[in-house]
Amino acid sequence: MNLSTLKNNKNLRSKKPIFSPPLITTLVLLVLIFATTTQQSCDLEEEAIPAYIQIDTVMVTTTFSQGSASHRVGAVQVAAGAQSLGIFPLPATIPVLEYGTRDIVVDPIVIESGISAIRELYPFYTRYTMTGDLVEGEVLQVNPQITYNSAANFVFIEDFNGSNAFVDDLDGDPGTRVEISFDDVFEGSGSGKITLNESGSNAFVGTGLSYALPITGERVYLEMNYKCNTNFTIGFRSIQSASGASIDVDILTLVPREEWNKIYVSLNQELTAANGDRFQIYLKMNKSNDVAISELVMDNVKLIHQ
Repeated sequence: MNLSTLKNNKNLRSKKPIFSPPLITTLVLLVLIFATTTQQSCDLEEEAIPAYIQIDTVMVTTTFSQGSASHRVGAVQVAAGAQSLGIFPLPATIPVLEYGTRDIVVDPIVIESGISAIRELYPFYTRYTMTGDLVEGEVLQVNPQITYNSAANFVFIEDFNGSNAFVDDLDGDPGTRVEISFDDVFEGSGSGKITLNESGSNAFVGTGLSYALPITGERVYLEMNYKCNTNFTIGFRSIQSASGASIDVDILTLVPREEWNKIYVSLNQELTAANGDRFQIYLKMNKSNDVAISELVMDNVKLIHQ
C-alpha cells in the first residue's frame, strides 16, 4: 500500500455525520414542542370570549319646529372606549374584545338617495353616547335616542296638514298639480298627491318660493316620505336674480314603491355646480303606460342645510 492510499483511507475514516442520531431526535422533539406551543397559543387567542353590544333600532325625537320624527337610519357606526368597531346594519349584535366600563358611541347612518350601497353619516342627526359595562360573554343592550343637531337649518317643512308648498305649475296644466289628499296619508291629516290618468300627460310642479341656499360645499339635503306606482324625478331650478336666467337640474329619479319610504337626497354638489343665488325645488312625473292611473303620494318634505 502506497502513501497516497494511506492518506485517502485516513480521510475517509475522518468524515463523520454532521448530525448524530441522538441530535436529530432532539431537534425533532424541539420542533414538535414549538409547533404545539404555537398552536396552543393561537387556540387560546381564538377562544377569547367577547362581550356584545346589541342595537335593534334608533329612535329619533323632534321638536315642533323640526317636523316629523320619521327616519330611515338603517345602520350605525359604533365605538367602544378607544376601539372603533365599524359600521353595522340594523339590527346588530356587535362583538367587543374590551371589558369593563366603557363609553359607547353610536353615529346614525342613513341610506343616501335611496341607494342601499350609499350609506352616509347624516350630518344633521346627533351622536348618541352612553356609558355601559362590557362583560365577557354578556350582551349590553343599547337603545340610541337621537335628535336633529344644531347644524340643521330648516329652510322649509311641508307636511301637507292644511298647507302646500308645491303650488307653482311649471308645466302650465292646472290638471297636473300637487293636491292635498286626506285618504292616503303617512301621518298627520294630509299628504301631497300627484295623479295622472291621461295617456301622455305629465306633471312638472315646483315650490311657490325660491330659496337662498349655500353653494360653497355645505351639506344640503331634501328629506321626503313617499310612495308611488310610477317613476318620478326630484330636482331644482337654479335662478340668477340679477339677470333672471335659470337652469333646471334633475337630481334623482325614483322608481315605484308600494309602501311608504323615506329618502335623503343630497343636493350640495349640484347646487355648487349650478351657481345660482335662488333655488326652487321641483318634481317631475310622466304618465306610465304600465298602470291605469299614475300616482305619487308624499309627506314630510324637508329642505335642510348647514
